[in-house]
Amino acid sequence: MTPTVSQLRELDPPALLSLAVPWNRAAREVADAKELIDRQMLPPLRGQRGETATASETQLALVAENCEYARIQCGLVETALNGLVEELSEAKSRLQAALDEAAEYGFTVDEDGAVTYPAVTGDDGSVLRDGGTALRSDGLFERMLDSSAAVIGEYVDSHRAAAQDLANRIGRALRSAEEVDAEYHRALSELDTVPGLEVTSDMWVDAGADTARVGEAALGALSPWDIPGGGSPERNREWWDGLSERDRDAYLALHPERIGALDGLPAEIRDMANRGVLQMEQGRVTEELAAHRANGPEESGFFGYQSWLAEEERLLGQLRGMEAIESRFAQTGIDGLPDAYLLGFDAEGNGRAIIANGNPDTADHTAVYVPGTGSRLAGAEGDINRMSDMWRTSARMVPDQSVSTITWIGYDAPQEIVTEASRRDYAYEGAPQLGSFTEGLEVAQGGPDASHTTLLGHSYGSTVIGAVAKEGSVTADDIIAVGSPGMLVPYASDLDVGADHVWSLAAGATEDVVPNAGRMFLGENDVGLDIGRFGIPHFDTDVVPNVPSDREFGGHLVANDSTDHSAYFDHNSLSQRNQARIIMGLHGEVGLE
Repeated sequence: MTPTVSQLRELDPPALLSLAVPWNRAAREVADAKELIDRQMLPPLRGQRGETATASETQLALVAENCEYARIQCGLVETALNGLVEELSEAKSRLQAALDEAAEYGFTVDEDGAVTYPAVTGDDGSVLRDGGTALRSDGLFERMLDSSAAVIGEYVDSHRAAAQDLANRIGRALRSAEEVDAEYHRALSELDTVPGLEVTSDMWVDAGADTARVGEAALGALSPWDIPGGGSPERNREWWDGLSERDRDAYLALHPERIGALDGLPAEIRDMANRGVLQMEQGRVTEELAAHRANGPEESGFFGYQSWLAEEERLLGQLRGMEAIESRFAQTGIDGLPDAYLLGFDAEGNGRAIIANGNPDTADHTAVYVPGTGSRLAGAEGDINRMSDMWRTSARMVPDQSVSTITWIGYDAPQEIVTEASRRDYAYEGAPQLGSFTEGLEVAQGGPDASHTTLLGHSYGSTVIGAVAKEGSVTADDIIAVGSPGMLVPYASDLDVGADHVWSLAAGATEDVVPNAGRMFLGENDVGLDIGRFGIPHFDTDVVPNVPSDREFGGHLVANDSTDHSAYFDHNSLSQRNQARIIMGLHGEVGLE
């Protein structure tokens, strides 16, 4: 229903905005409640035995999930109400400007927006031209000028044209208010839920749809195109810091996947955004898997069945990865493990998962672990567990200093050893993402001196770190290459942290064949044949076949007791302890070969 002129003119934005305040308060209270449960109430229960402890943990986890769901829903209502008021206020401002201009002309405006202009009279009181009423119209006013009109006639026509222009502007303001009201009414009317604590997968799917609907309605008030894309972490942080608290809440509610991916933002903000995305994606994939299984295999022979199985495995893999992340959340407090922060998440393709043990923004020491071939969301559990255990070992070494260990599955890693791990393009394509992430850590921490940072690359992950050094600058103090097939550079001094801060661990040739396999391939041979495309190139333009575990490479060769390519991270092994010493800045205590 189109509002009248009086209804829009008398709109009270402050009164309407006050309606959003309780929803804001509710969103913040349930967010605080979830944090209290996750970070203070649940950790002491974990690891305890007994039915009471188990039941309490289960119920508290259920309440925490309900709080997360309530936070998202309350945030959407608040954002919708704020957007509604902002867009109605804009329509009101356009209406008021037209009404003020009409008053200056001496025109009158009725409730429907029609503009009446007075007749024009001569000095003797005779009517030179009748007055009239201009009805609002979607079209442009076509002037009907008499070619023989006198100057006064031209004045009258322009008077009428002004009235028609004002009527059209008033009409557009009223129609805009009507459309805005209808759009937000549709979005708000579908924000419903069901009673009870349990949040089902279809409720999370519905929450994702609610987010999209409110986002579409709020396009006129909050543009997603204003969110930085492809800029530097420092620019991202400047943009975020320049937002009002209300706009921050709105972006978190409507575009959590974009906010959670912005390097440079505080870890707590990214974690909040990404946890909501994780829950909604978990619901979506669960529903997709159920529908996929309900349909059954395609009746199209062997290849159709294989295609069905591949889709089944894809969906199951996504769920495994998401469950691994949630499992890490559930380990907080066990053996002193600190809070986890989800700094990046995406289920598409191979998937992304960036999980920090401890808040990196406030850590004295930070380690970023870059896994190699085969790393993806579906197999995230092993990589997450490695860094959880690395945190325990590192934290015990210097108890009075804080440390954050981060699993960075943030690039499309090669998945096949023979056909993909021998290509350098995965490293070069992943380098900008790793470089941006580590630069973002530094921005969020407050500068290069705020935390001692170590980049830890396992296998092809070390190649990605080498690509960062070649393509830009490494935002780190130390680099550890573990079982490295090559880092795209011939010497440790090329890695931007100084050779004295480059460390390499490699088992014997029979225990770990990867370094030798990398040594076999040159980036470019002396006749110019580029065979590096078919093998890991430790460098591109030099023929010296150095990998980080060669003494000629120039870095420190770290003592290790690894028995294979994956054993460098075994609990309390010499390999793990030496890596932890580097992470904690205990360089003088690192055992060398």
